[in-house]
Amino acid sequence: MISDEATVPGREETIARARASRAEQATAAALYANRVERARVAARYRAAARWADEYRRSAARCRQLGEIIRSEREAV
Repeated sequence: MISDEATVPGREETIARARASRAEQATAAALYANRVERARVAARYRAAARWADEYRRSAARCRQLGEIIRSEREAV
């Protein structure tokens, strides 16, 4: 049987990795949002749509990682 003490370091590592990944995704989302705006200003609507898709994916990953972080912290 695994004790709670044995699982805590694993949880902390999971939280740390999720936070790092969320920070990377947040940076990517900001970059994609900037590209969407630049493409719209330049009337490059197909490019704007592509960057908007990338933005939505990154934002969704941020939300998923936030849920992982919250669930792991509550489990500790």
